[in-house]
Amino acid sequence: MKKILFATTALVATAGVAAADVSFGGYGRFGVAYTSAGAGSTDLTSRLRLTITGTTESDNGLSFGARYRIQQSGTSAAPAATGTGTNQARFWMSAGGLTVAVGNIFGAMDSLPNLYIGQHGGSIGYQGLGYGHVVTEFATHTYSSGSAGSAGSDGVEVTYSGDAYSVHLSSGASRIEFGGSYSFGDWTVGAAATDAGAGAQWVATVGGTIGSINIRAAVAEVGVNTNYNVSAGFAVGAATTITAYLASVRGADNYGLGVNHSLGGGASIAAGVASLGGTTRAEAGVVFNF
Repeated sequence: MKKILFATTALVATAGVAAADVSFGGYGRFGVAYTSAGAGSTDLTSRLRLTITGTTESDNGLSFGARYRIQQSGTSAAPAATGTGTNQARFWMSAGGLTVAVGNIFGAMDSLPNLYIGQHGGSIGYQGLGYGHVVTEFATHTYSSGSAGSAGSDGVEVTYSGDAYSVHLSSGASRIEFGGSYSFGDWTVGAAATDAGAGAQWVATVGGTIGSINIRAAVAEVGVNTNYNVSAGFAVGAATTITAYLASVRGADNYGLGVNHSLGGGASIAAGVASLGGTTRAEAGVVFNF
């Protein structure tokens, strides 16, 4: 009888391990960044990001998961500020195309397709060059690498995805966002709005391909500002991509040009230059995913 119990216990434990999965991933980046702000400066910058994801599936087919991020950033401009930080975890449960998440949520507006451009972190250069194209001004529910996110630790969101469409509702920090997207052929359109009186009020995006050129555009209302951007990207050879954008954000005219060259194996060289309201920023560095 004891042998049967031991064998049964071992079988149940093994089944539990087989049903669960824990993965580690992230990226490293380092390079040189320049800004003309103030007296101007050129600095070394770096970042290491480790994302821990745990998932499991119940006997009735429900999927559960959690994600937690550890991040270390550094710069030669302020080495004393270099340190390692963690964020609030994101938890979710999904079945079919339906997902319910709590904690450090993504947000309905920030999740719209074609809101961001480029490769690394959704912009040009190896660390974003100030993200001068983001029409929402990040004044939305947004997942954070170093805190509980803009929706707070009690944020909640519901998403549903079909074959060609998706809908998204997020709530937190006295703000509700609702939106969705639809794909047809090589094009995708998206829109989202909020009931709140502050932050981004609404945003609309569109993106697709014309021949070998990827085209994106976005417009948003944030306070008294109506922001917009247009961008285009195209391949030069098999491993190199060039991306450019024009934008008006917070009443300032911004534009940028970036190049990304893949080295294979998840590594690439990225460089770019941007003008943000008259301030010039430039950078070049290496990014490798793992």
